[in-house]
Amino acid sequence: MSETPGRQIDLADRRVLAVGLISGLIAVVLAALAAHGPMAPTDLNAQRQVDTAILLHFVHTLGLMMLAFWPAGARWRLTITALWLVGIILFSGSIYALTLFTQPWPGPATPIGGLFLMLGWIGWLTGLLLLKRTERR
Repeated sequence: MSETPGRQIDLADRRVLAVGLISGLIAVVLAALAAHGPMAPTDLNAQRQVDTAILLHFVHTLGLMMLAFWPAGARWRLTITALWLVGIILFSGSIYALTLFTQPWPGPATPIGGLFLMLGWIGWLTGLLLLKRTERR
């Protein structure tokens, strides 16, 4: 049986894929604002910070889109998606707020967001190892 392009999307978790696509759109908009907009940081340190926020935002966006095709239960995918979404919002969002919107209050959220990003990776690794163990039986 031949694989059609429409069939591949049926294998994906559309909710996770949609979150990834929306996250990608937001990342591109914020990257454009950081590079060309009136709020673009002029300070080299602030620009470095926003570049880090954009990089991690895009990396986890791509991770979400890959996660949508992981053949595990929906609970695993949705839990990891939630962890990464909270992580992106707290980590990258707090840096965007600090550098682009000059809001000092979200600064303490940055390391908490980083923790959520790490927990998402740990969750995916744990799920992969548990599923592998189950398949061997």
